[in-house]
Amino acid sequence: MQTLIKLVGAALLLGAASVVSATPITLTDTTTFTASGTNAPEDYVDHHWGDVNKLDGFSDWVTWKHQFTFDPPAANLISASLAIWLLDDSGCWDLMEYGFGFGEDGTWDIGEVDSGVYNYTIDVASLWDGVFQVTLASLGGDFYITKSKLTIEYEAVAASVPEPGTLALLGTGLLGLAAARRRKSVV
Repeated sequence: MQTLIKLVGAALLLGAASVVSATPITLTDTTTFTASGTNAPEDYVDHHWGDVNKLDGFSDWVTWKHQFTFDPPAANLISASLAIWLLDDSGCWDLMEYGFGFGEDGTWDIGEVDSGVYNYTIDVASLWDGVFQVTLASLGGDFYITKSKLTIEYEAVAASVPEPGTLALLGTGLLGLAAARRRKSVV
């Protein structure tokens, strides 16, 4: 009988777990720009000339990367977006500023630059490696880049947790088997 009780306990502990879906997690990675680089030096990749945060004239550019870790680990990437903060210095010689930007997922945009936040949807398939690289270039005029923020929504790897209903059902069944065995050995 002691052996059967130990087996029932082990079965309850080992066999009665199930997977529970997790609430989506939001991960953000922000890079800010200065004249000499980025707030996290490892995010800076390269730039053409002058200050890192000022895109000054035709073909000046800056490249940076967002680096991140899914903690807890990701099971499914739901969505991602990139927001870039630009500042038009409105100098008296600037008629219009134009910019061109592209991300490693193939997302790109070209257009007039004004002060404000520019938002882009990112292809989540390019994010699994924990790095997302972006390049922004001036096609005319001058403007500043002040910040870039990558936001990723994902589901974490599900954890195993015991379900009370399953535990009760398994326990009742095993106790029934123990009672039946006991009756059989008494007779």
